[in-house]
Amino acid sequence: MTLAGATTGPASAQEGSRELRVAVMQHDVLHASAGDRESGTNLEIALLSRPIGRLDALGRPQAYVSGSLNSDRDTNFASVGLAWRRSLSERLTGELQFGYAVHDGLLDTEDPVEARSRLLLGSRDLFRTVVGFDWTLSDDARIGLQWVHLSHGQILGEGRNQGIDTAGLVMTYRLR
Repeated sequence: MTLAGATTGPASAQEGSRELRVAVMQHDVLHASAGDRESGTNLEIALLSRPIGRLDALGRPQAYVSGSLNSDRDTNFASVGLAWRRSLSERLTGELQFGYAVHDGLLDTEDPVEARSRLLLGSRDLFRTVVGFDWTLSDDARIGLQWVHLSHGQILGEGRNQGIDTAGLVMTYRLR
């Protein structure tokens, strides 16, 4: 059973609503202790649609558009995709997202110093996958944790593919 098909009922009181998300994410979490890769904090903002009824067979995902700005002027990105959220308990929900992202980071370099200080992404086009968990605070707000991975997977590009991983805190607000 997948998360998308885990329940048939609404994920929360926010089901059926558009949403605004604001997240503070640690940039490049897999290399954070190395001190020689990208750093900083990402501010991410996303807008999510109401669940798409025409995609009932796919678990009624929400469409999203998002942007992420890095505080240290490293890689920024924008993305679009689909998000599936399902109840895990009365107040806890899980979410999976899958989408497409573009970024302004480095593709490749011959400079060994730059190669040690930046992520080499190999393609301007990346897949964006997300796993998240939210706790319902009220009918209009949730707080949660998210892990975001961006990579071309040797499908959207070839060669370098170090990818970017961010993780952090996300607040979701229901838009009425």
